[in-house]
Formats: sequence, C-alpha cells, structure tokens
Amino acid sequence: MNEKLNTDVIHLKTGKKEFQLPYTNRGVGRTLENGLRACVDWAEATFIFVSTTQLISDILQLNPNSFFPDKGANGYRQCLRNGSIAIFYDGREDMGIHLEMKGRGCREYESYNKRSWKDLFETMISHQASFSRLDIAVDDFKGFFTIKGIVRKVKGRELISKFKRARNVEDIEIKTGEVKGVTVYFGSNKSDIQIRMYDKLSERQDTNYNVSEDITFWNRTEIQLRNEKAQEVAGILATGEDGEIMIGKTVCGILCKYLRFTVKGKDKNRSRWNTAPFWEKFLNGVEALPLTTIVEVATIEEKEEWLSKQVASTLATVFEAYNGDMNQIEKLLEEGKKKLKPKDYDMINRFKAQKKTSLVCETKEDSNGFTN
Repeated sequence: MNEKLNTDVIHLKTGKKEFQLPYTNRGVGRTLENGLRACVDWAEATFIFVSTTQLISDILQLNPNSFFPDKGANGYRQCLRNGSIAIFYDGREDMGIHLEMKGRGCREYESYNKRSWKDLFETMISHQASFSRLDIAVDDFKGFFTIKGIVRKVKGRELISKFKRARNVEDIEIKTGEVKGVTVYFGSNKSDIQIRMYDKLSERQDTNYNVSEDITFWNRTEIQLRNEKAQEVAGILATGEDGEIMIGKTVCGILCKYLRFTVKGKDKNRSRWNTAPFWEKFLNGVEALPLTTIVEVATIEEKEEWLSKQVASTLATVFEAYNGDMNQIEKLLEEGKKKLKPKDYDMINRFKAQKKTSLVCETKEDSNGFTN
C-alpha cells in the first residue's frame, strides 16, 4: 500500500474537506487544558553516508563518551548504546548505520534538551536519513472514551474503517484471573500503519512505575508508521519554522482517514450513520495539539539498570586490575558523592520512602499470617 498519507481533515458528517494541512504557526499553546498531549514515542532511521561519530556528535548532539558497546542485532554485528538510545553498525556495506529510539529512548533524548524533534528530524533528513518507523502517541488524561467502550463499538459494527480487522488483546494475571489491561489493535504490526488503543495507567501501575497521584485516567492512542508513511510524517514535523505544531492536525487527519466510530442508525448503509459525539470531541482536541516534550522523573531502579548494562563491566575491570582492592572503588564513590545534585537527593529520598512503605506493608502481612 504505497498511497500517500492524506492528512487533510474531513468534516465527519458531510464528508467535505474543511482545510488543507497548513505549515504555519496557529498559536497553539503547549498545555494540557483539553486533557490531551501528543509525543514522539518511537523513532528508527538508517543512514548510509554517516558515521557513528557523526551521528552521535553532529546529529544527536550527544557526547560520544556516553555511549558504550553492546550486542548487535538485525544483521548489524555491533552496537553503541546510551540507555535506551541505540546505534547499530558493522553490517553489510549497503546497510549503513541504524538509529533506534524506542519509547524510553525518546524520553531520554528529550531529557538531554539538545534538539527539538523538529530540529532533529530536519537534520536527519538533511543527512539523507531513511525512516523505517515513527510512532506518534496521543495521551488522554480526561476520559474521552474507554477501551471497553471502543471494543463495544467494534463488536456492535459501529466503526467505519479502512482496516478489515481489529484485535482485542487482554493481559490477564494467571494467579487471580484479573484483567490487568486491554489493547485494541487496528491493522497489522508489519503494515505501513497500525493504530493501537490501550489503558496506559493500568500498564504503568502494573509495572510499578511511579505515576503522579493526580493522574486518575490515562488512555493512549498510538499511530505506528513504517517506511514511506514514517518518512512522510517525519518530513511534516521537520517542515517550516513550526513543524511540531502540525502534529495534531496530522494525527487528526490520519485518524479521520482510518477510523470513524458511529452512532447506530436505521440506514442499511453504515457509512451514512452519524459520527459518535465522543469521537468528534476527541478528534477536535487532537487537532489542536502541538508536540509535547515529556521529562519523566528518573528512578533508582532505572539508574541501577543503567549501571548494570553500561558500567558494571568497566567497574569490574578496575576492581580486578587493583587485585580486588575496594579502596579504589570507594575513592570513585566518594568522588561521585561530591557531584550529587538536589534532584539526585530527591530521587534517593523517594526511593527510601518507597522502600520504607513496602517494608511496613510486608510487616503487616506477616503479622496477619497472609504470607507463605
């Protein structure tokens, strides 16, 4: 399927085109006033004429010393990794080098505050980057719809779509039989476009992720784009002075083209049924979204994982070189303590408080005979 993405927004009831996708700043503020936000949640691209050093220093604008060797994959024999930002290289000559930033990698890159996504994609494209995957996520903190409601609409034939099938996948805890999460998939994972909807709050809570107490609802709609469609949307983000402002209109145009939830009518032709009000409201909110930079609070667990993957072997090398002399390791730790910042102490205090709470809960369980 090679047709270009039609990101024009279509009036949901009349079918008439309301406007063309503009490339100018419409003055949309970076707020969550409507309970929605949009973010880049996955970016992959291949470079044929760029070295790993050039990619790290010039394009990503990161420190090459912050990248450590890791195992290769997908035909590349070697990899350089900084947290969840990976650069694969040493494959066939025609494979070039491959940049991979999954969800966490995107958040990590944003935290470095080096480039906006608009600037990054513009630079990547100027270096002839070939995008193989780009995911845009829309987070709903207001509750425009529930995943169960979406499933009911699909099963009730109240969806007009270019996709032929939808999949409803439940995450069930075997011990309790409790449904921990539901994800609805539209389209194949290998096709040029797939849309996913799921309960992000349940996913985060189930993985013990530190979620702010004021977040009581969090659904995520993800648009996964591959190859030509990924390249096209990356180009939109990189275009013009305010390319990031275009993301809401682009996502809205894609959703309008591929999904339209309806209110069941009497007409035998389902395409003439009216659009469901909840879907109209959601799309109207999405249309106004700019791209948001998300700075997530780091955790001790993430630091520990990073140490294990990136530093442990180097530390062990130093330890062995000094014949197991812990004094050398302690010197390094003392130097590190001098560099701790207020945000580091805040992270430490949160971790200790969390451990203390967990210990109290375990003690209560023991006293009530609930544990094995």
